[in-house]
Amino acid sequence: MMVAHPRPLLVMLLQLFLSCLPALGYSSNRFFYQDILNGNGNGEIHFNGVKLHVDSSQPSVFALRGSNATLSCRYWYEPELSSPRRVRVKWSWLPIVGGHETDVLVAIGPRIHSFGDFRGRARLRQDSPGDASLVMTELQLNDTGRYRCEVIDGLEDKSATVDLELRGVVFPYQPPHGRYNLTYHDARQVCQEQDSTLATFEQLFQAWEEGLDWCNAGWLADGTVQYPITKPRSPCGGLGLAPGVRSYGRRHRHLHRYDVFCFSSSLRGNVYYLQLPKKLNLTEAQQACFNDGAQIAKVGQLYAAWKFMGLDRCDAGWLADGSLRYPITNPRRNCGPPEPGVRSFGFSPPHHKHGVYCYSAVVVFPYQPPHGRYNLTYHDAQKVCQEQDSTLATFEQLFQAWKEGLNWCNAGWLADGTVQYPITKPRRPCGGLGLAPGVRSYGSRHRHLHRYDVFCSSSPLRGNVYYLQHPQKLNLTEAQQACLDNGGQIAKVGQLYVAWRFMGLNSCDAGWLADGSLRYPITNPSRNCGPLEPGVRSFGFPPPYQKHGVYCYSAGMQ
Repeated sequence: MMVAHPRPLLVMLLQLFLSCLPALGYSSNRFFYQDILNGNGNGEIHFNGVKLHVDSSQPSVFALRGSNATLSCRYWYEPELSSPRRVRVKWSWLPIVGGHETDVLVAIGPRIHSFGDFRGRARLRQDSPGDASLVMTELQLNDTGRYRCEVIDGLEDKSATVDLELRGVVFPYQPPHGRYNLTYHDARQVCQEQDSTLATFEQLFQAWEEGLDWCNAGWLADGTVQYPITKPRSPCGGLGLAPGVRSYGRRHRHLHRYDVFCFSSSLRGNVYYLQLPKKLNLTEAQQACFNDGAQIAKVGQLYAAWKFMGLDRCDAGWLADGSLRYPITNPRRNCGPPEPGVRSFGFSPPHHKHGVYCYSAVVVFPYQPPHGRYNLTYHDAQKVCQEQDSTLATFEQLFQAWKEGLNWCNAGWLADGTVQYPITKPRRPCGGLGLAPGVRSYGSRHRHLHRYDVFCSSSPLRGNVYYLQHPQKLNLTEAQQACLDNGGQIAKVGQLYVAWRFMGLNSCDAGWLADGSLRYPITNPSRNCGPLEPGVRSFGFPPPYQKHGVYCYSAGMQ
């Protein structure tokens, strides 16, 4: 019996490949690929001299914490294609301290998915064909870094990068137990505790150029230890060295101990010196801020208020870490050195009596009463805000909310008697397409005759808002009683907004509130939970006999 000699596998595969070339449409420039996104009937596309380009018009973007930023990215083809193509857009982030790239957002056509800490804060602008710009909201201190815009069309893959930098203030920090006591990981933690993050070398260098002079070496985000000197002197590297940022280089992150340089950016709220008839110990100071609807300020918050809000006070006050400090923007006699800065008296014994600096943040929200749009006089507006655990918003607060993305087409009263409304996306019913984004104003209106909606503002809570887990849905009366039975009370609109904004309350379940409205808070947008932006969703004022869930409020110091 004869057995045929098998042909080598490589020869067989080669013949099979060559036999398929005509069917595959092998192109004259010998460039062929299978496109899983852009099929032409059999999934094939050919690029004959067509090139994909990706570019950014802004290699660097500067912003403040809490604000929004747009990182530009545009793609196009040369020569121009006759019909649009569905591409894959991917944004990734490389932290300024290095490490691995992290996915921010991936989009294929209208389908967009954001990841991790960027979920709900990142979207594509898509204002025009080829626009792949990344819009980021509620910027955080750790968002600094290099962002990569990658556009993929089949086997074509092009990218561009944009650096995001936050404007802020760098400050040296030494813990209560003394100089040079922090490992790298300790340093990172104490900065976070002071509403800040580890400073980068670039941030420290900028602070040195602006006059920061500090003789104690401190950790930076990249693991190096450095210190800035504007006035050379013997204990700080010697008189013979020129001014500059001195470096010890990289140090062991677990074994070596130093101080730290922290970085803080702008505030969402307000730092103020609490006016009281008597001085307080540390525990009394914490309670006094709480009683004033605020909390005791952190070191990073005091520096940010000094840097960005011009806070100037010659009275030393307690801060949350137990230190005693005061901010000076206009140096004068009996208020320390002749340069602006935040003065420190170190860590006073907690039983000593001093003043205190408090921190209060606000969230602004539009409010329309149950009886419909434009039904409130100025005094009605004051009353409904108070009923919702809030006050009439100021123009400054509304302007800040607009910068953070508040977009509302109904005009409302403000505390100064003006009527205004914030527009981030101009459109025909809201002043017209021809006007730039901004806060539109009707000016001052008659407080008794004219009627509008209102913008209210609420400060951080002294308690907790939660969705009540109940075995059945409830009408409004039952919902009020259910909260009472649970040791609380039905939540007010202002309380829900504060819990959403400052405590990250996220629930896709609509629930009754005290005014008879039905709302739910979303910090991490997802399918079936309304628009893809964070916010408090409203279903208006349903009939009180309808059955729904409920949000309750429990008072108590947090």
